[in-house]
Amino acid sequence: MRLFPESVNFFELFDRQSVLLQKSIKILNDLEENHDGIKKQAIRIKKIEHEADEIIHEILNKLNKTFITPLDREDIATLAGHLDDIIDVMDMAVSRISIYRINPIPSPVFKYLHLAEKAINQVASSVKELKNGKDRAKLLKHCEFVNFIENEADELHRGTLEELFVHEKDPITIIKMREIYEALEHITDRCEDAANAMETIVVKNQ
Repeated sequence: MRLFPESVNFFELFDRQSVLLQKSIKILNDLEENHDGIKKQAIRIKKIEHEADEIIHEILNKLNKTFITPLDREDIATLAGHLDDIIDVMDMAVSRISIYRINPIPSPVFKYLHLAEKAINQVASSVKELKNGKDRAKLLKHCEFVNFIENEADELHRGTLEELFVHEKDPITIIKMREIYEALEHITDRCEDAANAMETIVVKNQ
């Protein structure tokens, strides 16, 4: 027996959002092997961000035109918004790296990105479980793991900023790198927001 009724397939649209998330984070992590490709990758992320905007517009349009929805309208809009926010923050981070011409890219950037990839993969798995609508426990486990990764990212962020302020003497570089690190840390924050939204959906529909 399904947890949610059949209707306009918002779950399929959430799944399309999560596919774009995974595509984006893979592009960013590929920079570890090719630091010189930052401008090209920033353009690719921007195109994906535009695709993501089209999906959320489709979700909101369908939400406005659908009389009966499988979830509360507010929950659909909230989850779609949080998934879109993840891509927006990735776009912001890679744009900063490109605009500020950071080359070589410091190793802490990839520590953030590796954690972000883990969190995004868990979010994508949570979305698939939401779409299947059959295993609450598995969905909640994925969400719990996202929260755990976000805590790891917080610890990384504190340590990275401390290292930056202690060892970097150029104030302009400090300002640039602080902006980049904060944008990168926000990726896992937005993943946690999406996970929390899915947890709320499960609790409300149990």
